[in-house]
Amino acid sequence: MSQFNFQVEPFEYQSKLDGKWQSEINRNTHDNNRWLQRAVNQVLGLRLVEDGISGTQTRSAIRSFQQRAGLLVDGIAGARTEAALIAAGAPKPGSVIQVPTIPTAPSIPTLLKRESSPPTSTLYVEIDLRITDSSGKRVVPMTGIFIPANFSPQASVDLILYLHGFKAQHPNLTIDGYWNRQQYAHWPLREGVNDSQRNVILVAPTLGSRSQTGRLTQAGGLDAYLDQVLSALTAYGPYRTKPGLANIMLACHSGGGYPMRRLATGNDRYAALIRECWGFDCTYNTGDDTLWAQWARSHPQSRLYIYYRADTRTEPLSLSLKRKNVLNVFVKASSASDHNLVPITHWRERIQSAPFLR
Repeated sequence: MSQFNFQVEPFEYQSKLDGKWQSEINRNTHDNNRWLQRAVNQVLGLRLVEDGISGTQTRSAIRSFQQRAGLLVDGIAGARTEAALIAAGAPKPGSVIQVPTIPTAPSIPTLLKRESSPPTSTLYVEIDLRITDSSGKRVVPMTGIFIPANFSPQASVDLILYLHGFKAQHPNLTIDGYWNRQQYAHWPLREGVNDSQRNVILVAPTLGSRSQTGRLTQAGGLDAYLDQVLSALTAYGPYRTKPGLANIMLACHSGGGYPMRRLATGNDRYAALIRECWGFDCTYNTGDDTLWAQWARSHPQSRLYIYYRADTRTEPLSLSLKRKNVLNVFVKASSASDHNLVPITHWRERIQSAPFLR
């Protein structure tokens, strides 16, 4: 966790927040609790569920922040704690009640570079999700778009959206290095798409070192992001006119599990096109059993596949999900010998088994 070197004095609070908002604030509300959860998630790199309920985990996170900030450690988020969170980079409380507008009009992202190996090509484009890392540093806005060998453009395109896990040892690693098999042999995801011989495009954003997603998981974020991906395929890829979007497969590894769940359970228009979710050793988060079961029951035409490693931290919630006996949820112990090998162990099988892929 980051250590903080600032102190916030009582008189500084009015300079951190708008005076009118301060005079009207009621801290015992669902919205304010959601803001606190979002704030400590962003500042401490945690993954609290932002449900507006000030439970044990939320109060523990506040105490942890107070200790690092040199404040009174009481688990109560008063004016000084809120001001310290804002000074550490958290958004102002109003951003929970009124989510900042995210442009939905598609724009053409800047092409950063292009690779021809593995074939056919990989486009690297700049789509700024405004991701801030645990240290407060902005994450390089690089998205990889892989167009496989023998890809045949159709009127509507099928996409796999992959969310990578934590990068503790290499926090500044961008997606071009992450899935380069010469650099990291664990994640030859592009080669796996080619091996599957399916007509699908793989998309992967560079996330934070603890899988922070920035705007992607905010309201409207998925729509804005995929609109720019489609624009990039038109400007730099195999399309002359912008294609429609047919089916979405969400895939994640490890720490990418929480943002995958948020995207699937969100209200963006493209969320309705999510046909399958693939979770590779990712069930670390409170609610991964109950909330995924709820999603699956409310989306009977979609499917969820969860792979966990036996006798590890992902096993309990995976087995709890399995015991709920939801018909379109499939939970299986992975045969992979290592946490980082779980995605590629089941990658080709999942792509080839998707019945809607050409």
